[in-house]
Amino acid sequence: KESIDAMGLSSSQIAEFKENGHLTVEDVLTADEVQALAARADMIAAGEAEHVPESSIQLEPVFRKGEREVEDQVLSVRKLYNLAVYDPVMWEHVTHPRVVEIIAALLGTEDIKLYGDQLFMKASETGTAQPWHQDSASWRDILPMDLVSAWTAIDEATLNNGCLHFATGTHRWGVLRGPQLAPLLPDLDSGQWPSVPAPLKPGSISFHHSLVLHRSGANTSALRRRGYATHYMRATSYKDEAVTDAPKMPPFKQVQGQSFEGRV
Repeated sequence: KESIDAMGLSSSQIAEFKENGHLTVEDVLTADEVQALAARADMIAAGEAEHVPESSIQLEPVFRKGEREVEDQVLSVRKLYNLAVYDPVMWEHVTHPRVVEIIAALLGTEDIKLYGDQLFMKASETGTAQPWHQDSASWRDILPMDLVSAWTAIDEATLNNGCLHFATGTHRWGVLRGPQLAPLLPDLDSGQWPSVPAPLKPGSISFHHSLVLHRSGANTSALRRRGYATHYMRATSYKDEAVTDAPKMPPFKQVQGQSFEGRV
């Protein structure tokens, strides 16, 4: 894979993203920047960040259901979300020049807003799998369905601790929800439709289209797998208020460029 340079993405990297629906860029963050994200994630997960609401912290199912007692709050957390609208360290990452430069190249615009963010903690042994899904199948109120997520590895993401897998090219299949997706799952799970794992080193980022099918496995290792996903959209995107079953999000913050009346 090509590495990023001062000029951003190469034309071949942009073509790869458009063809496959996902792209890995190595070594986007420095070790110090990764450590800052790691420390902040654990602080928020521990409930020590008073400026982040408790509603932004979700435990793994075994702890939510009381099937297992919480012994370590941080290692009991499944994910943190809607962080950057409250936390300056996370917002600094959202607006990181190297990240935003790549997003601008992939979206084809300098006018960018943040849709939302999710920090997946995936602790050893209790970190659960996430089945095949499309992000825009949930974010159905944002049009066009052409958002880009940047999934930043805080810890090394491996096959054993639950790295992402992408079903290459499926961003061209349209929206697939519930009974529409179900008949295709055997093809995806058997490998009849090719899927590829995306292992990442800390500081590397996988970028993916909001319609590409992707999943992650359970963490069966002794190693944590924290990853911070930040979701970007064009500032010219439209929010369909008639869609009532999409996630209820905080006000969308401007990342770069202009905002537009009547748009997100």
